[in-house]
Amino acid sequence: MIRACAVLGGILLVATPAVAQRADSLADRPLATREQLQAAAQRAGASEIAVRIKSRLTEGDFRRGDQIVLMVQGEPALTDTFTVGSQNDLLLPPPTVGSLSLKGVLRSELEPKLTEYVSRFRTTAVVRAQPLIRLSIQGEVTRAGVYSVPADGRLADALMAAGGTTQFAKANKMTIERNGQRIWEGASFETDLDALNLRDGDQIVVGSNRPGRTSENLRFVALIVSIAGGLYGLSRAIK
Repeated sequence: MIRACAVLGGILLVATPAVAQRADSLADRPLATREQLQAAAQRAGASEIAVRIKSRLTEGDFRRGDQIVLMVQGEPALTDTFTVGSQNDLLLPPPTVGSLSLKGVLRSELEPKLTEYVSRFRTTAVVRAQPLIRLSIQGEVTRAGVYSVPADGRLADALMAAGGTTQFAKANKMTIERNGQRIWEGASFETDLDALNLRDGDQIVVGSNRPGRTSENLRFVALIVSIAGGLYGLSRAIK
């Protein structure tokens, strides 16, 4: 009996990190649903991951400066890219009145939330809403910088926002970094951004085959020009 308990205890000790890893993979997933996050928080127990998930469920995904692409059929004034305000709210032009608070709203809940809001003013409105995330795109791309890209897009879409890759791009060498740490390395342009669990501020780096230039030197140059490139990208996204 004691031996059986010891074996069972060993299984639990081995399983716990796997459970935490599954919860962690959902904690930052851009388009995770409320149900998925709640289940992940339960699996994570009293860990730091659970605290992070619960904070996300309470505070929501939207912060000041975040951008949302809105399309309302038959309403040109409501078909544009809008920016989240200082109170985590969204101020839309007429026929809407007032502002919509996005506190506690997840990206996966954005479209139903906006549909409900716009329907107060246009009962037959057909609404499409797309949340954007800000990513730094560096390395062998045409215009390195910071860009707002669809959270449900692909890695290729993010690279196209930066003008696509250059002729010196090392197609089988792309990395994603967060706070200076590499969190992903791969080669598929078709990888979904949602599946990569990206956060605002993450950096995508395209490797280089440029002769006579190391990838580190290239990244240093790209970081210098990213300020101008980022301003250009954000201005285009707002238009």
